[in-house]
Amino acid sequence: MENISYIALSRQKSLRSMMNNISQNLANMNTTGYKEQRMMFTDWVAKNGDAPFRGEREISLVQDISQYRDTTVGNIEHTNRPLDAALSQPDMFFAVETPSGTQYTRNGNFTLDPGGQLITNDGYPVLSDADQPIFFNEADGQIEIKGDGTVSTDIGQIGKLQVVTVDNVQRMIVTGDTLYRAPDNQDDDGVTVQQVENAGIVQGALEKSNVNPIGSMTQMIDVLRTYQSVTRSLESENERMRNMINKLGDIRA
Repeated sequence: MENISYIALSRQKSLRSMMNNISQNLANMNTTGYKEQRMMFTDWVAKNGDAPFRGEREISLVQDISQYRDTTVGNIEHTNRPLDAALSQPDMFFAVETPSGTQYTRNGNFTLDPGGQLITNDGYPVLSDADQPIFFNEADGQIEIKGDGTVSTDIGQIGKLQVVTVDNVQRMIVTGDTLYRAPDNQDDDGVTVQQVENAGIVQGALEKSNVNPIGSMTQMIDVLRTYQSVTRSLESENERMRNMINKLGDIRA
């Protein structure tokens, strides 16, 4: 295969990854607490030992190596629901209990289960700073969540929401649209998770997705047009090769 075909196929592969990434972001643009995913690319120099000239013995290709999260805080939208809670600072998460252990989310769209337990919209118990679930009963009355996470009712303090800060958010492992867990290995490049005293919680509000739908749609159109252009280049190259082979066959005949 000619070098131009290798380069074009490499570009097509990267463009497909970009399209999948943009589609995922657009699908979650209304997901509370969702963080936009972005692609990381690098040059990949491949050896071409069959090249006749020294300058052609390396081919520079494009390789998508990873994704990273845009951790900027999304718009805080007031809902006036007392159980909704938004984190106004980046790199902070609510702690929740899942069947796989403690995990973390920025989606503060909380509710109560039939037993009065505070849960996420996925049904996971929200944890207090003492690693315990939080319960309410009918006599509690009005619920107040203060900026530091303290939860109180008409009869007194119930507990305090466990909010943690993470020193390396990019190493957090995604387990759902807005759910994360810390890596199992705690080496020098691991993640340090610490509880915070004052999380800057806004009661009666939710943090919206930080996806820019207009920007994402523009990027999707650009990726599609670029992919079509690369495809046309491949088709032209294939046509050139067929014509060359046909002409060589005619000469030898």
